[in-house]
Amino acid sequence: MRGALRLWLSLARHVQGTRSGGGRLPSALAVVAFAVTTWSVLTVAGGVQAFAERAAAPGAGSDAQTYPFLSWVSVALLLVPTATLGAAAARLTVARRDERLARLRLAGATSAQIGLIALLDAAAQAVAGAALGVVANLLATPAVALLRFQGRAFEPAELRLGPGAVLAAAGAVLLVSLLSCALSLRRVAITPLGVAQRLPVAGLSWARVLPVLLLGGAFVAAFNAAGALFGVGQAFGVLVLVGLLAGAFALFNLVGPLLVSVLGRLLARRARGVPTLLAARRMADDPKSTWRSVGGISLVTFVAGCLSVTPGLTAGAQEGEQVLMADVGTGAAVTLVIAAVLAAVSTGVTQASRVLDSRAQYRTLHLGGADVAVLHAARSRETWVPLVVTMGGAALLSLLVVSPVVGLLGSAPVGVLQFAGCAAGGAGLVLLASRASRPLVEAAAVGEGSAGGSREGS
Repeated sequence: MRGALRLWLSLARHVQGTRSGGGRLPSALAVVAFAVTTWSVLTVAGGVQAFAERAAAPGAGSDAQTYPFLSWVSVALLLVPTATLGAAAARLTVARRDERLARLRLAGATSAQIGLIALLDAAAQAVAGAALGVVANLLATPAVALLRFQGRAFEPAELRLGPGAVLAAAGAVLLVSLLSCALSLRRVAITPLGVAQRLPVAGLSWARVLPVLLLGGAFVAAFNAAGALFGVGQAFGVLVLVGLLAGAFALFNLVGPLLVSVLGRLLARRARGVPTLLAARRMADDPKSTWRSVGGISLVTFVAGCLSVTPGLTAGAQEGEQVLMADVGTGAAVTLVIAAVLAAVSTGVTQASRVLDSRAQYRTLHLGGADVAVLHAARSRETWVPLVVTMGGAALLSLLVVSPVVGLLGSAPVGVLQFAGCAAGGAGLVLLASRASRPLVEAAAVGEGSAGGSREGS
């Protein structure tokens, strides 16, 4: 253990001192992702704390008890994007690590030692990102406090969490990092000859659809029996409904890779050109990775669809409920902004990670005669085709969730316009992130990524 720690410190100093930007880029992106993850957790937790304190204050109005429930709905909607971003950051730290670990294995390091070095890398980046996230939360709190709920703005002290809660949030980010890193390392086998080998990707089963059907039935039943659930107790009713909403969100993340896999196989059968065939093969061979590159925006589309009925709720509010309904609209907008920030960072990180993880394939294809322009075209199809299909699936799933109150869309069409704007903006964000990673594809094709990896590991 002590030897692995000394080796990790030596490697960390070497990477910081190198002039190779490619060696520092994955680490920088991972730290930013962890920082955004921590910021979002602290911001949402601060809002939940503020609403809970207002509801418990003497003289609180009858509507005050509704706000903690609504804040937990926002937590449920943001839980999966937050966890997804943290996991994407951890996977990025592994994307360029296999070559360096292979050299360490060849030099005599054991599997346990190189695993520990990888975990130390992930932990260091998670801690650095969490620290930046805490600072970002402190700096952003005065701006967040300007939001008006219940007819008045927040006091910054209402939104600030105690040291214990801050440490718990940082610990959660660290835990997600270590678990994701450990799972990613299971996909890489380092042989005694110092060869990094990717293990075959496990196939996806149609059994993934079963939980979706079960949860859909449970959600409809719970919505129709909401009166009975809240009759048992408000906390119990809130727990059930928020749990079902978060479950629907998580299960869409579960079914997404299966949808991408089927789409890739269908596209491969009908491919008319090399770029389309390459894109289809990559989608079918590794649907989970493809889904992660577009899943963040698809999940934002789901959130936007679920919140598209809020203008209808506001427009149909009675005179005594206008403040509450206006606050529902404000909370929906804040939730969408946070979800969009999470998805933006997640998309950029995942796109970069996919290129780094596939640099050997790009190099082989280029040496086999594929022009860089063909690789760019294949990667473009690999991005926008699953993006369009999965965003359509997200829209349909959100429509199913709000089906009991879907008539509100007719009374306030602005909700539909807001949904369309979010979907269009999200699609543009993914395509922009894909184009931003084009230099990494070109570097991988001509072998600069391998060279950078060699310098890093030497």
